[in-house]
Amino acid sequence: MNIGERMKRWEGKVAVVTGASGAIGGAISKELVKAGMIVCALARRRDKVEKLRASLFDVAGNLNCVECDITVEEDVKHAFGWIEGTYGGVDLLVNNAGVITKCLLTEKNNTKDLYTTMETNIIGLCLCTREAVKSMKQRDVHGHIINVNSIFGHKVHQAVPGTRPLNGMYPASKFAVTAITECIRQELIYLDAQVKVSSISPGLVEGDIVANHTAGDNDLVKYMPKLKPEDVADAVLYAITTPDNVQIHELVIKPMGEFI
Repeated sequence: MNIGERMKRWEGKVAVVTGASGAIGGAISKELVKAGMIVCALARRRDKVEKLRASLFDVAGNLNCVECDITVEEDVKHAFGWIEGTYGGVDLLVNNAGVITKCLLTEKNNTKDLYTTMETNIIGLCLCTREAVKSMKQRDVHGHIINVNSIFGHKVHQAVPGTRPLNGMYPASKFAVTAITECIRQELIYLDAQVKVSSISPGLVEGDIVANHTAGDNDLVKYMPKLKPEDVADAVLYAITTPDNVQIHELVIKPMGEFI
């Protein structure tokens, strides 16, 4: 049975994708809509989601843009409340939103950047997960939570001598996502919820925040092999189409020839 056939169980179900206005979030949203899901795209930039929506033609009605800053609790509650009132609840959550800043951990006047990274990459993820699990548990559905992580959530890579290191708060936040994924798994068992949780950790991806961020400081990054956003979307579909007794806990994907 191929992925297309296994995706039939998700037809008509509701997915929430955070950071849907970015390259990866947009690709994930598009593939889920094409697979027959109703996608509620949480984003601060409505224009980019509307552009994606227009490209979907006959299935464009299955993509909804919900303006939401996931670092603001009231925004998150309002978004999930709207989804519950409109569609009945959430079946799939893709925690994709993430940020990276230019500051170093030891740089002066970096407090705002430090908080921004942690609030988006960790707190926002937790707020959305809390509301999604609440919805899934109340309806006793077979749900799934996908955390779009990073290879930097498993290893802090050595900077090329003489080049500016990656903002240390970014890998710190992604290491946290790795730990949070396992903690969520254990909590779901405790809650006796029929909900899976998976972490997907891609390497460098064309157009994503890490590739764009590092390219400005290191010309070498421009020539490194990169995944396409659609590759990450394919990984999401792969994770959510496993049999009921199978849970992909961690999936690391890298482009061929990557050396970080």
